[in-house]
Amino acid sequence: MKEKKQVIRIVLSIITFTVVLVYIVNHTSMIAGIFGKIVSMLVPFLLGGAIAFVINIPMKSIEDKFFKDETKGIYKYKRAISMIVAYILAFLVVGLVVFVVVPELAATVTKIKDKLPEMFDKGRAIFIKYTEKYPSIKKEIQEINVNWNEVGNIFKNNSSTIIGKTVSVFSSIISAITNTLVGIVFSAYILSQKEHLAKQFKMIIYALFKENTADEMMVFGKIANSTFSKFFACQFREGIILGSMFMVAMGILRMPFVLTIGVLIAFTALIPVFGAFIGLLIAIFLLLVEAPNMVVWFIVLFFVLQFIENYFIYPKLVGGDIGLSAIWVLLAVIVGGDLMGVIGMFVFIPLVSVFYAYGRSIVYRKLKKKSINVEDKQAPEDVAPLMEGRRRLFTPKNKTGKSSTANKASTKKDENYTGNNKISSEKQTPVEDTKKGGNGNV
Repeated sequence: MKEKKQVIRIVLSIITFTVVLVYIVNHTSMIAGIFGKIVSMLVPFLLGGAIAFVINIPMKSIEDKFFKDETKGIYKYKRAISMIVAYILAFLVVGLVVFVVVPELAATVTKIKDKLPEMFDKGRAIFIKYTEKYPSIKKEIQEINVNWNEVGNIFKNNSSTIIGKTVSVFSSIISAITNTLVGIVFSAYILSQKEHLAKQFKMIIYALFKENTADEMMVFGKIANSTFSKFFACQFREGIILGSMFMVAMGILRMPFVLTIGVLIAFTALIPVFGAFIGLLIAIFLLLVEAPNMVVWFIVLFFVLQFIENYFIYPKLVGGDIGLSAIWVLLAVIVGGDLMGVIGMFVFIPLVSVFYAYGRSIVYRKLKKKSINVEDKQAPEDVAPLMEGRRRLFTPKNKTGKSSTANKASTKKDENYTGNNKISSEKQTPVEDTKKGGNGNV
């Protein structure tokens, strides 16, 4: 009777799965639209969770360093004070980028519009100089003329399109600002009662899953939280150090845009591996307009400081904490960038490190459970590859160092091999004795 019920359940499960699958295939666009609406509704709360995770890093450091004495009256306000200070630091970082870098870029674009004819004439003169030996090419370059008034009219004639695009971009910015504000408020609620929320989440996990499964989920969560926290903290420190190095070096060399490029490099350095090169391109763009003679020196300075940062600073700050070698970091950045863009570059390094650390944790726990020390496990020294016969993967050596199968004085090599094997089996290593479960005696 029980077997019939199990068969009926299996058949009903297969039928239900088939019906659901057919419905999903036939209504893909509708389901995708519903899923998109749900995601758009959850975006402010997901953003709030991400903000809370990032803000929690400096907030926890402030609590641990400045609120150690529980007897002081200010101790009970440690959460509120630490949270406010952490938010102020975050707003200062964002403010530096918004009010220092963005205005300089906007001013540079305006200068380019005024200097474009002059830059074009200089570029054409350089090409003419280096094409003296090729009259036909020189003539073509000389005949190139640009009516800059018509270039300006392009913006006038397409003003309606530009205005429409501007309105679209502006509405997107307003939507992003709204989601960010909701996310900030939500993150404040999370941080104010994070211990209570963690306890509730733990209760839900142990209520829904088996105890062993819940234990593994807690281990994975602890590794993930530790890895992501260390990575973001180290990445922020690395960005601040690199930006400060650029500001000091550029100040000594008397280059323009010292503060702007320093903040820009520090901000783009948050993106692993490729972030600093994005900052390099923008910095070159700024210098080309204001001081083109400094571009080559800045490129040299960039690679010198990058060498110092990559080989002396970054490995000490990040590499040791996340436990990934350079090849895995590069692979994580490439895959993350291909799947999720800039956010993927930033997230995939700690994500790969989490799975790496979790896998290592499983291996170490299993070895500890089996009471095995791999350093004590060595292959027996009295074995060598069997070159002939192929009946065994290994065959013991005799005292002269030659394989016992090399002593084939008669056609009865199988009997000789078996006899020699019996003799050598009485002199096995402790590793082999342990595998047999004995105490050293065969």
